[in-house]
Amino acid sequence: MAISANTSILAMLKVYYKDGVENLMFRNSPVLKKIKKERVEGKTQNFSAMYGRGGAVGGDFTKAQANAASVSKAVEFAVEPGQLFSVYSMNSKEVQASQTKRGAYMKIAGAKMFAASESFRKTLAAALYGTGYGELCMAPAASFTSGTDVAITLPDHAIMAIDIGSKLEVKAALASSTKKVTLEVKSIDGNSVTVTPNTTVSSLATDFIVLEGSTDGNKGILPVGLAGWLPTRRANLSTTFFGVDRSVAPDRLAGAFYDASAINEKKSVSIQKLLQKCRRQGSQADLIIMNDEDFLEFSAEIDTTNTYFTQTSTKEAKKASVGYKEFSASFSTNFIENIVDDPYCPKGRFYILDSEYVALWSYTNTDKVNDGIEGNNPGKQDPMEMDGEGKTETPYGLIIDDYLNIQPNQGTINGPAMDVTLQMFGSFVVTNPSVCGVGLFYGATGIA
Repeated sequence: MAISANTSILAMLKVYYKDGVENLMFRNSPVLKKIKKERVEGKTQNFSAMYGRGGAVGGDFTKAQANAASVSKAVEFAVEPGQLFSVYSMNSKEVQASQTKRGAYMKIAGAKMFAASESFRKTLAAALYGTGYGELCMAPAASFTSGTDVAITLPDHAIMAIDIGSKLEVKAALASSTKKVTLEVKSIDGNSVTVTPNTTVSSLATDFIVLEGSTDGNKGILPVGLAGWLPTRRANLSTTFFGVDRSVAPDRLAGAFYDASAINEKKSVSIQKLLQKCRRQGSQADLIIMNDEDFLEFSAEIDTTNTYFTQTSTKEAKKASVGYKEFSASFSTNFIENIVDDPYCPKGRFYILDSEYVALWSYTNTDKVNDGIEGNNPGKQDPMEMDGEGKTETPYGLIIDDYLNIQPNQGTINGPAMDVTLQMFGSFVVTNPSVCGVGLFYGATGIA
């Protein structure tokens, strides 16, 4: 209730403000933080991979000699960089109105810089599990009426990658240059997303929902992620991927694959079977990735297969703990301590990686926009860390700090304005797909 009904007394009391700005957004990808970043140059980034040893061997020299030309089969991947931009604008009035804590919780420029960085990180995390086309999930079967808000249901991993104001496209095929409808996100409540369509049309359950601005015609322009290098959709491997037809040796050129989507088996068994495949190929696997919902189910599954003993004592109160600090997985001498729950990974899909051969190749120093949370620890970045990073005093320039572009915008009623662009040119890469793998847990559906 009010301190007093007396307006004179109320006029003498101040409003107390807590310093700083809180971050109410989702956490960022722990896997994106772990992946090593390498600087590259050139029109493409090429590497060679040997996938076959030929058949020129046998007890009969003449037979072996006849096959001598088939020895040492190799391919060359020519990786083309994708790109990602996150943009914000600011004008003179905004900047000068928020110079100190007397006028604002934090500097407007710093707040906008943080928001743009968060958009960048979360979209790059979605791209990590995509093919470069900005795909988020399969579309719901729904009817859209132009200009009329409608609620659709999206899976958790797709919710992580969007925000209020995001624009989504519905496409019949990822490599299509046409879209059925553009959807502007108006509100998000759990898995229910209210969108405004720009045309009247119906979507099918076989359609895709993608982020607007992810394609140039029928070509994906976001960084190619794990779904491209280690695909779960194996029917189109004859389509050249960075110049390589991977259908000649899928497990070597497109990674090991284990499909348990229709097999009623435990997640721990599926993990071990894929780990076995990777180990057979010589993997020194050190990272397992799965969606956090799958991780929760996996932990409950493990809980039912173990017996725990409590220490009895008459002098100390009994302590109970629920959940696990960490998991390990092993097959023979391969022992993996890093099982990471990444909410950006589609539910039902999991990866086993030899991290030595997984990287983000980029013209840009992406460490500048890395999340500040180490490893798979809980938490999220504090907006106040960018209070002084708004680049308000930086001169205009094409490239600043290796990842920024600052250019004049049109003048506004509130003074001159400028656009600040966070930019990255590059691609995720798996230089040895044979020692990495992807699997589907029982019941996996949708984009997984």
